[in-house]
Amino acid sequence: MLSLLSFATQYLADDIPLTLIWRGYEQLSPPVRLNSTPKAAPSVSGESKDFALERLRTTSSASSKQNRNVSTDYMTSISPPFVHRHGRRFLGDPTLPYPLPIDLVELHRQTLRTLMLMRVHGAPICSPFFENSAPKRVLEVACGSALWSSACHDYFKRQGYSNISFTGVDIAALSPDLKAQGLDWRFVQHDLRSALPFPEGEFDFVFVKDVGLTAPEPALGENILADALRVLRPGGVIEVWESDHLFRTLLPHPAIPPGTTEEDVDQAENSATYIISPSTGFAKAQNKFLSDCNTWLQQAFDKHHLTPVPCALTGWTFSSDPEAIGHIGTRRIAIPFGEVRWEREGVGGESTASRGHLRGKSVAMAEKQSKVEPRTLTADQIALRRTALTTTIQFIEALEPMLKVESGKRQDEWDRWWASMTSDLLEQNGTFNGECLEIGVWWGLKKG
Repeated sequence: MLSLLSFATQYLADDIPLTLIWRGYEQLSPPVRLNSTPKAAPSVSGESKDFALERLRTTSSASSKQNRNVSTDYMTSISPPFVHRHGRRFLGDPTLPYPLPIDLVELHRQTLRTLMLMRVHGAPICSPFFENSAPKRVLEVACGSALWSSACHDYFKRQGYSNISFTGVDIAALSPDLKAQGLDWRFVQHDLRSALPFPEGEFDFVFVKDVGLTAPEPALGENILADALRVLRPGGVIEVWESDHLFRTLLPHPAIPPGTTEEDVDQAENSATYIISPSTGFAKAQNKFLSDCNTWLQQAFDKHHLTPVPCALTGWTFSSDPEAIGHIGTRRIAIPFGEVRWEREGVGGESTASRGHLRGKSVAMAEKQSKVEPRTLTADQIALRRTALTTTIQFIEALEPMLKVESGKRQDEWDRWWASMTSDLLEQNGTFNGECLEIGVWWGLKKG
């Protein structure tokens, strides 16, 4: 685990294609039960591939030596206690609503997902408030392995900023000792169901990622995000990243939302993702297996009072208290799970002329939106979508105990369904209609 985290941020720093991150992940990650083996990531030939993979090996070796004072089994002796169920390790407190395992397989999934999201956004930070400055005190809520803090440290360091302190808070101590990597770092073990153990206004920047499953639905907006604002100083920045857990089908060639910057349009085109808004057209998931997952996950989450669409709740929270947060910004993205039929064929879209030009858009952006041409994905774009799909399948696998209950299937029936699902999604391009992963980012300044 330590070696995986160590080379992950190095890849981000050097902008190496995600295809190579894929290969490093496959080499270091423990096996996951996929009854159908994923196709290999697209090949990247040449000297850059050999150099990058060799650096992965040397970086991993160096990291192991550098961190020899850090237990490689640091997850086995910490509190809260863990319990083993269905071959996975979970938090032992039955009152905790968090449904995902706490083990290396899940941490690897989260690491790969975080790397993908940073690729999609182009940086570990989306808010524009640090273009010419840097925070001094940063808090990462629900930090997990603290990959984001490490990447954020490197991001500001490349811009010439130092003397930034990072604090991570989580219910389980899963992060390595980032001090060994040169960070001013501290970890605080804490249950997010109670108030954060920090005084008001202690931090300049609070980053919150994937907390939608850590608390029952009302508490997400009322407690966690509100308390994150409490420990933020007036004028400080809050940024929240979330992903929805229900699947929809993106309708062909969505319009660029009003107010989108050219930089965001270029980033979306480079990553082969789509900027979305409340007016973007979606349909129900056409893939039978993802439709099944939607039904079972909705039922399971309802029983645990969890929201399957934390993006909607986060957006509402940011807009519901204009007295607390100002200069609010947001970015919503849809990441298709594979090659989409209407992309390949270049049909089924509406031109900008039929919708009317968006106010404030440049001629160049209007031309980009008006063209409906076949899209040929690059190797890195294919790898990014493959990452979205694989981490989603692993997410479904992590929730297997509760999903199997809702399905009503016996174990042998579930195993057959699982084998058919992985074959359809991984081998038969079962998401060619446009099923996608929906993600969101929100940011703002705390009002004084």
